[in-house]
Parts: sequence; structure tokens; C-alpha cells
Amino acid sequence: MRRIPEMVLRGRGIVFRLETYVVRVVRGRTTWTVPLAAIDRVEYAGGRVLLEVSGDATQDGAFTLITRNATAADAFVQQLRTALTRLPVPGQGPTHVVRETAGRRLPRLPRLSAGAKIALGIVPYLAFSVVAVNTGAEAGIGDLVGFIMAYGPAGWLMLYFGWTEVVRDALILRRRGITVSGRIRDYEWRRAGEDSGEWHPVYEFRTLEGQCLVVTQTAGHAHKGTRGPVDVTYDPLSPTRVRGLRDKRLTVRGIVLTFFGVLSVLLMIIPLWLFISALLAA
Repeated sequence: MRRIPEMVLRGRGIVFRLETYVVRVVRGRTTWTVPLAAIDRVEYAGGRVLLEVSGDATQDGAFTLITRNATAADAFVQQLRTALTRLPVPGQGPTHVVRETAGRRLPRLPRLSAGAKIALGIVPYLAFSVVAVNTGAEAGIGDLVGFIMAYGPAGWLMLYFGWTEVVRDALILRRRGITVSGRIRDYEWRRAGEDSGEWHPVYEFRTLEGQCLVVTQTAGHAHKGTRGPVDVTYDPLSPTRVRGLRDKRLTVRGIVLTFFGVLSVLLMIIPLWLFISALLAA
């Protein structure tokens, strides 16, 4: 059979991986390897991708994947239907579904970047200062305002980078991104200062249209990772917007930067309001 582009479709608690001769269904620690000849029907309607299989693979003879990403779901169904028509003899071939259950893995705690650690160190002091002001330490208002004014620009920068580099792209790719098999071919070092910088993974993958792309991820990592196979999610409207599934630390960094950016903005309003109130009351 002529090779088709491999594709990955993710839903709520389940993953469909379309490969050359099989579809792998992953749910938790259990993986079903479904030969193409064992697939009776595939369709997408109402936010659900239904994969009916022959035999006793499941109790009801079907797998259901729920997703809001209509673009990826339609593309997956189309690719799978195309693969079914390319079987050497339609309706014939191995139909035995293999079920495997992996051992339980201990979760790994994500590593925080240096910026996130600095932000976590500042929060206790901010909380103490706000409590001091609210309990009547009026003499500390001026010092608190001065500190907030110095920290405020850093908070805005955290909010900006957290949103533009991580959160925005993650939301876009979650809504309409398509996941395919690719690999990390290298890491590109981009200097951010005199003695600082980040490693940006360089992905190589093939779109569903057959275009081979080599794209450098806009957001970087504090540490250089390993090369090799990886699932790559790209935006069909802008294929240079990509993410890999090994970006857990990047996701944590984006959430931390955005959270403390918003927190810094909110904390900046409180002492400024107290300072202005004190000036008006004087």
C-alpha cells in the first residue's frame, strides 16, 4: 500500500494515531492496535469521531473520540478513509486487534525556569506588604508603592511574553491544530542577553498536503533537549506555528508567567489606590 501521512488526533482522554497499516487507539495506559482491515466505519458528527471495528476489541465494538477541533477531526476522517481505499484487497487482511496495557509511571514534576523561580520568590514579600498595609502600617505605603512601581514593568513583561510566546499559540493550536508525526532534528541557540539565551527546537514534519517543512519553534527552553521522533502540532492556516508534545516545561512557564503577570498588575492597583487615597485625605 502506498504510504500515507501519519496523523494524530487527540480528544478527551483518548488518542487516535493513524499509521501506514494500523490505527493505534490510546486510552490511559491501554493501547489498541487496530489493523485497517478491522475498521468497519469511521465518521465525524456532533463533535464525536466514531471508529467502528470488527471483533471483540471493545464491549460495544467502537471507539469514540470527543473533540472541538473540527479541522483536525475532518482531516483525520478523510485520511483514514483514503487509507481504507488503498488496501490491497478492500475488506480483507488481518483483523485481529491487539490490546496492550503499560505499567504505571510515576509523574515527573516540571522544572521551573529562572524567571519563574524569581517570581515565586517575590510573591511572599508582596503578600506580606499588602497585609501590612491592610492592618494599618501606613508608614509602609510609600515603600510598597516604590517596590510595586519597580516590579510593575517586570510584571507587564511577564504577562506579555507568557501570552504571546506560550498561551496564545497553545490556544490556537488546541482549537484548530493538526498533529502529525515528525522529529526534532536540532536545537537553535538564540541569545537573549550578554550571558543568557534559550534553546529553540527545530522540527521537521510533513503536512497532510505532503509539504515537508523545517520550522524553528518561536518559544525556547532553558535547557537543550534530545533529538528524535516527536508528535508535532501545526496550524494549517500558519504552518510555522508549531508545538511538540515535549513542551510540558514550556507550558508551565507560560502559565506561571501569565499568572504572575496578571497578579503583578492587580497588586499594583492596590497600593496605588491606597497611596492616592492617603494623598487626597492629607
